[in-house]
Amino acid sequence: MKRGNIVVACSGSLHIAKSIARKSGSSYAEVKAERFPDTELRITLPNVKGKNVYLVQSFYPGEKDINDKLVEVLFSAYTARETGARKIFLLCPYLAYLREDKRFEQGEAISARILAKLFKIFKKVYVVEPHLHRFHSFKNFFPNAEKVSLTDETTSYIQKNIDKPYILVGPDSESQQWVSPIAKKLNVKYIILKKKRFHSRKVKVSGKEIREKAIIIDDIISTGNTLLEAAKLVKAKQIHFIGMHGIFSENALNKLRKKGKVIVSNSIPTTASKLDCTSELAKIIK
Repeated sequence: MKRGNIVVACSGSLHIAKSIARKSGSSYAEVKAERFPDTELRITLPNVKGKNVYLVQSFYPGEKDINDKLVEVLFSAYTARETGARKIFLLCPYLAYLREDKRFEQGEAISARILAKLFKIFKKVYVVEPHLHRFHSFKNFFPNAEKVSLTDETTSYIQKNIDKPYILVGPDSESQQWVSPIAKKLNVKYIILKKKRFHSRKVKVSGKEIREKAIIIDDIISTGNTLLEAAKLVKAKQIHFIGMHGIFSENALNKLRKKGKVIVSNSIPTTASKLDCTSELAKIIK
C-alpha cells in the first residue's frame, strides 16, 4: 500500500471510492458530512497530514443535492490544506456546472468559469468524460483540469457483450467526440445525426434511416429525449443505448428500456451502470 496517498470518499462517491483506493494501492477514508438543523453541513476529515489527498466526489442529485456536494468538497479541500495535507487532488466521476460556458443574457452566471476558479485549490482536477460545449478542451478556462476517457472501457464492453454486425450512431454533432474513437478501435462504421433543440425537453433528430443493429452513444443521458428521437430512425429490431453518465431524470431509464438495452458508467450509481470508471481513476494515483 502506498502510505503517502489517501483516497477520501465524499458523499457522492461512496459507491466507487473504495474500489479506486484498492486498485491504486492507497489508504482509504471517508468525509464525515453531518447536517445541522438549519441544513448547514458540518464537515470532518480524517487525518491527512503529510499525505497526498485524493478527494473523490461525483456531483449527481441524491440524498445530498449537487450544491451540498460542492460545499462538501470545497470545505474538505480547504480543511485538508489547513491540517497539513501534502498535495490535494480531486477525482470527479461526474462533474456538474459545465453546461453554462457562455453569457447569453445580461447578468447570467458563467458557471463553468466560476467552478474553475473555485477549484484552484486543487493541484489537479480529473474529470470523467466532461460535458464540454463551446470549449473543446479544459485549456482555455480550467487549466488544472484534465479529462479522463472511457473510450477503452466502452470499447471493451461492446467487444465482450454485443455481436457484430452493428453500426455506431451519434445523435448529434457533439457526440462525435465519443463515437469516432470507439468506432476506430472497433473497426466499424458510424453515422452522426443532426439535432435541432427547441427547448430543454424538446428536440428533433434527423438523418437517414438506419436498418442495421444500432448502438447509439452519447455522453449524458438526462431526460433521454435525444436518444429516443434518434431511435425513431432505427428500423432494426435491436438497439443499444450507451451513455457515459446516466442521470435518468423524468423516468428516462424506463422509457429507454422499452426501446432497447441501456448501458452507462458507474460515475452515477444506477441499475444500468455496466461501464467501470474506477480503473481509469486508479491509474491516475498510480
